Amino acid sequence: MFEASEPFFLFDEFRVPYARTGGPAPGGGWGTLRWAAGRASRTVLWPRRPAVHRGARDGPHRVGAVPVFGHVVADPPPADRLPAAARGPGWTDVAAVTDAAGREVAAVRRAPDGSLVLPFDPAELVLNLWTERYRHIARPAGSRLVRARRGAKQAYYALRPLMPRPVQIALRRRLAAVQQRSAFPRWPAEPALHDLYDLLFGLLAEVAGEPLPRIAAWPDGRSWALVLTHDVETAAGHGNVAPLRERELRHGVRSAWNFVPLRYAVDDALVADLLADGFEVGVHGLHHDGRDIAPQALERRLPQMRSYAARWHATGFRSPALNRDWDTMPRLGFAHDSSFPDTDPFGPDGGGCCSWLPMLNDGMVELPVTLAQDHTLFEILRRAQPAEWFAKTEAVRARGGMALVITHPDYMFEAARLDAYERFIARFAPDASAWTALPRDVAAWWRRRAASAVVRDGDGWAIAGPASPDGRVELVGAGGRATAASPARAMNGAR
Repeated sequence: MFEASEPFFLFDEFRVPYARTGGPAPGGGWGTLRWAAGRASRTVLWPRRPAVHRGARDGPHRVGAVPVFGHVVADPPPADRLPAAARGPGWTDVAAVTDAAGREVAAVRRAPDGSLVLPFDPAELVLNLWTERYRHIARPAGSRLVRARRGAKQAYYALRPLMPRPVQIALRRRLAAVQQRSAFPRWPAEPALHDLYDLLFGLLAEVAGEPLPRIAAWPDGRSWALVLTHDVETAAGHGNVAPLRERELRHGVRSAWNFVPLRYAVDDALVADLLADGFEVGVHGLHHDGRDIAPQALERRLPQMRSYAARWHATGFRSPALNRDWDTMPRLGFAHDSSFPDTDPFGPDGGGCCSWLPMLNDGMVELPVTLAQDHTLFEILRRAQPAEWFAKTEAVRARGGMALVITHPDYMFEAARLDAYERFIARFAPDASAWTALPRDVAAWWRRRAASAVVRDGDGWAIAGPASPDGRVELVGAGGRATAASPARAMNGAR
């Protein structure tokens, strides 16, 4: 088992067992993760609070081929932080760290004894993607492009009520050709975050000299998740719930329906009927006017949003137009939110969190939208068929992620679109490796997983905690990809 001088974010997130040693060395600017087995002892060092290190460089970088955003520390750690066997010559560069111009500025380095030095803090790199802070690193808040985009967004929402719908769509279509050329995150898929996970786990498994145990992302032995959601934006959409609902029922699946309380009259009988039939209902803002989470409106609107949540037994929220702010979303008071796309250059905010897995945000579970919206494909890009749904779901399935889709009954009147949606369900819902789940169930599982731990069980591993009945231990080796543990090494049950 590893021992760490302080919390190690990557292990906490994936529930890899390690022990705390009581805090970092006095005055030490480097965190330590130590592996000891028999006579072997190897250490991983990473810069604590890298921004305050002398010579730290902020900005977009690459670790090998993986794009990352954050501080990189070129100076080596003090020799006294390394085990004696790692203080001599013979160090090798494992992965070069390059800046935006392609210049090497640092490297992940390995000592002859197998110890490792990371020139960055993994937590900073991951959180800069989750929270979309990378956008401010790549383009500072005061830059001309950022100011122009912010002004264009404000002008668009101010003028949108005055624009005929065809004019809105025409403007969006003209922008689309430019938007989808976004350098980062790429569309329709950006694997940077999951490539970073694989790189780090591969390096750490090499330090340990054996596969590392962690709690698998999904319960009941499933290897990926499929989540169906709908945003009902208008009265027309409210009246068109049945065609989508009937197709889901035909295939034995359920979805979440997000309604806008004060934009149109939401029929309580429809809500009750959906709930009784096993569907989920969520809150989709209050007015769908682009201002529900704006600071000047949030406190005024939040009591009404919570009132409707109680009325509809809703535990989930989705912000209209996926307007979002990482620090604001937990203040809404919902158990889960689904307002962060993994990548979406076509939205008002652009960007994306790059994650195909749920994320914990100060107690709220964030469920990323990982498939392109029907409105984007059918209305903006004018696709006849949603080929991106199928290709992206295959990619997410291969990486063990969550395929979460939004469709709108407001845009699903045509038989061809409804048939395409049904073909999508028919293709993936019967997959025995898929967990087809409601957002509330995914959020509840993610909390149980976060509250559980991997512990020794004889020669194997077990899960202790609320995830023990349906969780699974998986092993991740030098390649960074996980494999199922053998039954002897993956016994469930608290000890």
